[in-house]
Amino acid sequence: MMVLPPILDFEASSLSDTSYPISAGLVVAGQVYYWVIKPRADWIDWSLESQAIHGLRRSFIEEHGIPAHQVYAEITEKLNGHEVIYSDAPAWESLWLQRLGVFNLRIADIGELIGNDQRASFSSELTKTFENNKLTQHRADHDAWAIALTVEKLLKNK
Repeated sequence: MMVLPPILDFEASSLSDTSYPISAGLVVAGQVYYWVIKPRADWIDWSLESQAIHGLRRSFIEEHGIPAHQVYAEITEKLNGHEVIYSDAPAWESLWLQRLGVFNLRIADIGELIGNDQRASFSSELTKTFENNKLTQHRADHDAWAIALTVEKLLKNK
C-alpha cells in the first residue's frame, strides 16, 4: 500500500447536534486502528435508527468501550506530526472528533486527496472495495480501511 495521509471514520450515537462518537477507525501509515468508545456520563443522545445501521448497542459500548479520554489520548498519539486527516464526511468527523477533545489539525474532504476528476467515481469504487475485500460497512475500522484502499486505487489510476 502507498503511504497515504491519515484517514478517519467514526460511527456515532445518531446524526443529531448532540451526537457523540461510539467507535473510531483510523488508518495511519498503512496501519488500521479501532476503538469502541465508552460514552461519557453527559453523552445521553441515542438513536435506535443509527444503532440499526452500525449494529452497536449502547449497553455494549458502555460495557466494552474504552473511556473517551483514553481514546482521545491514543488518537492524539497516532496523529502526532500530522496536520491534516481525511474523511468522506469531514463535517461529521470534525464534530465527533471535537467531542473527544481538542485536536490541532484539519479534517479535509477525501475529494481534496483524490481530486475532483476522481470524486465522481469514488462512491461506486468504495462499494466495490467493500465487496472485494469482504468488509462491513458502518464499522469504523472497515470504513476507514475501505476509504484508504479506494483512494489508493483511484490515485494509481490517475
